Amino acid sequence: MSPAGDGAAGPSGGPADADAEAVARLRAARLLVWYPRPWRERYGEEFTELLVSDITERPGSLGRTLDVAKGGLLARLAGAGLTGAGLAVHPGDPAAARGRHVAASLGTLAAASGVFLIVGAAQWSQLLIGWVWAARRQPSGTAVPALAADRNATLGTSAAIIALLALGVLAALPVLATVAARLAARGPVAQRIRLAVPAVTLIAALTALVTGGRSLENNWIGTGGLHSPVPGGLAAFIWAVTLFVSAYWAHPGVLAAFPGTELAWMELSPLLLAVAVASAVILVRRTGLSPRLARFEARLGLACCAVMTAFFALCAAWLATDGPLAGGTPLFHAGWINVVSTAVLALTLTAAAVAARTARRALASPPGCLK
Repeated sequence: MSPAGDGAAGPSGGPADADAEAVARLRAARLLVWYPRPWRERYGEEFTELLVSDITERPGSLGRTLDVAKGGLLARLAGAGLTGAGLAVHPGDPAAARGRHVAASLGTLAAASGVFLIVGAAQWSQLLIGWVWAARRQPSGTAVPALAADRNATLGTSAAIIALLALGVLAALPVLATVAARLAARGPVAQRIRLAVPAVTLIAALTALVTGGRSLENNWIGTGGLHSPVPGGLAAFIWAVTLFVSAYWAHPGVLAAFPGTELAWMELSPLLLAVAVASAVILVRRTGLSPRLARFEARLGLACCAVMTAFFALCAAWLATDGPLAGGTPLFHAGWINVVSTAVLALTLTAAAVAARTARRALASPPGCLK
């Protein structure tokens, strides 16, 4: 029985007490939503009783609401591997806690890096098209007239994109090999299905992306890739896959003039990319990488963060000298879509760096010291 009758009128256990406890439980259930589902499954019943008791004694308490919200957000960050707090596991299993913690950090690292690469590739594609067009407008044998920021941004981000793609392949190979080994090994069917479903989903999404990107890459406006610092085919494919990152969404009239297939692809490609990234994150979290492979992935993550930092710095410098606030001209100069994209790059870079650092600390700490 909740202490709802303390200080309340009427006999204890009467209708008023029952109504008060029902209201308190409803409010406690709403507060509990701040916490992630695994935490609620592990501690929800006990925590609910504490909340019901406190709500009954202090019906209106802003401090309690803020404390619950703060604890819930920290628990969600822990669940995403962005803080040092251990994940909710059965007591007495610190090794499993560390394994889940590292897997969560690596999953968040993969998601943040994937979003950074997608948005960054779209921004790089704009820089590259402007570079190619500027080169084609010049007489043969003359240098490309580009501002230092434009030149540094184009050449620097081109190198960074290639490096990020290479790091992505290096990071994916051990995970895919481990998934294949887990699926080939004899074991519980349910456990293999948990890996097979996201693996098949990832393959299907990537196949659709490659098929759609290859069919649309011929529409690339980079004039065949001449004067491009990277192979024209690669540049055209990346442009096609990231075509949806565009300011044209704010101009429906202009967007309506696009070819139907291109417009349909701009609507479908972000969904395919989201499915691919989500499937990859699920695989990382469910595969159960060995500590040795997890350390390898964490080191690659730190290298990826270093490359992303350089990419972000180049984009920020370009934006500062050629952006809307600096009086840049339209079309292939920095605009407000680049401001938004650069903000997304900053957020995802921060998340990736925190996740990589958390994974490294968890791997270096004893199994029972996830703080």
